[in-house]
Amino acid sequence: MKLEEYKSGEFIKMNDYKAFIPSKINYNWGWDDTKLDKLLAEANRQIGELNAYSLLIPNVDLYIKMHVKIEANKSSRIEGTRTTVEEDLLDVADVNPEKRDDWEEVQNYVKATNYGVKRIRDGFPVCTRLIREIHKVLMQGVRGEYKTPGEFRTSQNWIGGSMPSTAVYVPPPHTEISGCLTDFENFINNEEIDTPDLIKIAILHYQFESIHPFLDGNGRIGRLLIPLYMQSKGMLEKSCLYISDYIERNKDTYYDMLTRVRTHNDMIGWIKFFLKAVIETSKTAKDKFRKVVELTMEMDKTIMDLPVKPENARKVIDLLYDEPILTRNKMAEKTEIKLTTINGVVNSLLQRQIIKETTGYNRNQIFAFEKYIELFLK
Repeated sequence: MKLEEYKSGEFIKMNDYKAFIPSKINYNWGWDDTKLDKLLAEANRQIGELNAYSLLIPNVDLYIKMHVKIEANKSSRIEGTRTTVEEDLLDVADVNPEKRDDWEEVQNYVKATNYGVKRIRDGFPVCTRLIREIHKVLMQGVRGEYKTPGEFRTSQNWIGGSMPSTAVYVPPPHTEISGCLTDFENFINNEEIDTPDLIKIAILHYQFESIHPFLDGNGRIGRLLIPLYMQSKGMLEKSCLYISDYIERNKDTYYDMLTRVRTHNDMIGWIKFFLKAVIETSKTAKDKFRKVVELTMEMDKTIMDLPVKPENARKVIDLLYDEPILTRNKMAEKTEIKLTTINGVVNSLLQRQIIKETTGYNRNQIFAFEKYIELFLK
């Protein structure tokens, strides 16, 4: 079937509103648009380079952890959370009480991502069961915990407005969800079609957002599906491509493109936007990894010049790659180095401006490995 002939579905009259039922997607998709070919080739090239690069970097899993934390912040911000990345890296006790709910949501996103990555690595396919498992982790103990974590909805939901009649978009009635998701799952795992994986995941993301199968958390789960699908298909051996930063920076266009699929059948326009996001994000990820490698080499040299034992300084620096914002006590606890020795390491790192004190207090100070954090925020 040609993407140019794609028909998005139909709006059906309910009581005082119209709900949208997306058309089926489990087909072998082709197209005539040569610009789409060009974007697809470039996106595949960039992902291939990112994959190769991620396999060459020592300790890459450590840096991917930071990548995931940034993704959790950006994806959650699209849904309205307001913590900064620096706040997300703190212990909950050090977070402003007004922002602790937001902090919890971001931590859950990290847990849900790590859960999904592990399940895929263990050989579990991307399917509705995995999606429900991830949703359960995402919604555990946070503001959406009463919105049936891990369960598809059994009532109507909507986006924008205070009720369906004033909503920006009303997804299909709950009675249609089972059929929609069966088709969705069949398309994910249909090995008999030769639609390229990047085209498939673009269509799948749109379809998931249109079905909106949960009462809450749909946007975050939909974005999380992208790296998990790529990992499951072997496009990326390490889960290191997260496009929420691109989406947050182009949020209005993102929502407009998804809406245009429903209103104008413009699936090609959406796929082009998605491929541009993949291209830019792949380039950015490669650049960040390159800069991290440069920083680690710089730190290796610096450690030898500090007026403290190099092995103690190395333990602290290695810990800061893993947890870039820490107190002295946490450093001592996690490295098993005496607090008096930690004080010496911290002072020497402060003098060389490798870390920065963030509170302005004389007691209960918190230190940030600012150079490292900034690499991921650019």
